[in-house]
Amino acid sequence: MVLFMGTLQAQVLENYNPKIVIEHKYELVPSPVMAKVSLNLKDYPMASFQLEFPEQAAVFLGEKLWLYASSDTSFIIPIAQLKAAIGENAKSIPMRVYKKGVADGEVSIKKGVFTQGEPVKEGKDAAVEQLREKDPVKDFLILAFVVVLALVALFKVTYPMVFQSALRPVSLFQEEFSDSSGGMKLFSSDVIFYMLVFSMLMSLFAFSFLHFAGIGLLSEYFGEGLNALLLIWLSGAMIFMVMSFLKYLWIKIFAMVYHLDKIDFSQFFYMVKSLMLVLLILYVVIMGFYLQGYTAMDEMMNYAICAFLVVYLVGIFRLFYLMLKKVPFKSYHLFSYLCSSELVPFLVIVKLIIG
Repeated sequence: MVLFMGTLQAQVLENYNPKIVIEHKYELVPSPVMAKVSLNLKDYPMASFQLEFPEQAAVFLGEKLWLYASSDTSFIIPIAQLKAAIGENAKSIPMRVYKKGVADGEVSIKKGVFTQGEPVKEGKDAAVEQLREKDPVKDFLILAFVVVLALVALFKVTYPMVFQSALRPVSLFQEEFSDSSGGMKLFSSDVIFYMLVFSMLMSLFAFSFLHFAGIGLLSEYFGEGLNALLLIWLSGAMIFMVMSFLKYLWIKIFAMVYHLDKIDFSQFFYMVKSLMLVLLILYVVIMGFYLQGYTAMDEMMNYAICAFLVVYLVGIFRLFYLMLKKVPFKSYHLFSYLCSSELVPFLVIVKLIIG
């Protein structure tokens, strides 16, 4: 198919842009998936169409796949040539543009008399493999989350008593704050297992944020297959695990300064299990929207990050309330201690996210 590019001067006879209808897919939330309009082929038979399509758009004329735009595409095609391409002598024909997240203004269709540039060979039908190309990032996110859920189930079977206090939402609302946290120790097998799952979930959450927000730190690895993405995820999990132990060391230092050696681990574990629960809930919601084809995943991740930070901050104030009954000094000393041990790391996290 021969299409004609470029315009220097033009006389628009009919503007179809106001007539373009965006159709949505309604499941959890409405998500735009298609733009459609009916083209008039009868009037002004000597005129041409000026067409603009966004990247990765599949264009159908009637029931026939006419064009796949591998990148943002703009061209001019005479009406007579369009009729020849579809093999019909119809007075009008419906055009449908399929693209996940298609928005108003991305598709532009005008009929008129346009100055034509040099002819170029474009617009060949896309191969079936190209239209059905798998998304390695989507496959990875599903696989990684299934692995995390499997590890949570294994943790429940292996350490049922710890699971009762660590992964039950009701445990966050208990009015007691144990000095020993059920006899657990930082380097015991149950805590290490729990911290591993927590770090893997944190790494997956961070990966999803970078991907959906369009931050290009990892984009060069997205096309290298599932193995490369798994390696990045597990490397991130190790980094978060080291950071978690450094966070405990930070708490330990201030606990020694304020003579609170007996509650440092309880404080650390309370915040970890709070964040673990909120991450599990948030990621179930995120994957639900993602698998339903929701297109504004960048906005969804922004809401998830805000929810995570709010829970983190509420957890600090909850700690203040619970520890008031345990510490031997005034409340303003306790507030000073929590500001040093918890609020400073929280502000660092906020700065990293905003930056």
